[in-house]
Amino acid sequence: MPRLADPALPERRRGQILEAARACFRERGFRQTTIEEICAEARISPGALYRYYASKADIVAAIALDARAEAEAALDQLASAEALIEGLAELAGAFLEAFDSERDAALLSDIWAEAARDPILAKALAKRDKIARERIAAAIDKARLAGGAYPALNSEEAAETLLTALEGFALRRALWRAEPLAATVRRFRTLALHLLKPKR
Repeated sequence: MPRLADPALPERRRGQILEAARACFRERGFRQTTIEEICAEARISPGALYRYYASKADIVAAIALDARAEAEAALDQLASAEALIEGLAELAGAFLEAFDSERDAALLSDIWAEAARDPILAKALAKRDKIARERIAAAIDKARLAGGAYPALNSEEAAETLLTALEGFALRRALWRAEPLAATVRRFRTLALHLLKPKR
């Protein structure tokens, strides 16, 4: 009797590869880590890895943006500005919490710095970042159509501003960790509120 395909296998494999890559990058740095080392850590063949990620840069980009992916997907369902503000605050909390791990903060900061020098990595990051920007912009558009956001707001520019702020908060926390996570989320929420529903 033929084996039935496991529908959850692709997602498990992706997670397995990302966890293996994180372990390798933390130990050796991502510039020194090879695809073969990631495969050995994940206990899969290079051919199997390339079914899920086209290159090491693609893996690095997935790690860099993985922390906020689930929260971003939830934004697709938001229909009002009030829900949008809370959804953005949840996104910020999830992203910052993942970033707050001492080893991951250094890793993610290193990845972004490398992207400034590596056009392949920069392109991979830009591709995934575009998805995040579009999701947030779509959620803003939905709230604006419902009368819950400033009518003249450019949703693409607002989404870009919010992502830039979120990443800035994350990097500052990695450097100084001067305040509790909840305080940073509260400040991000205030920024989102003033941007999306300004008193004019």
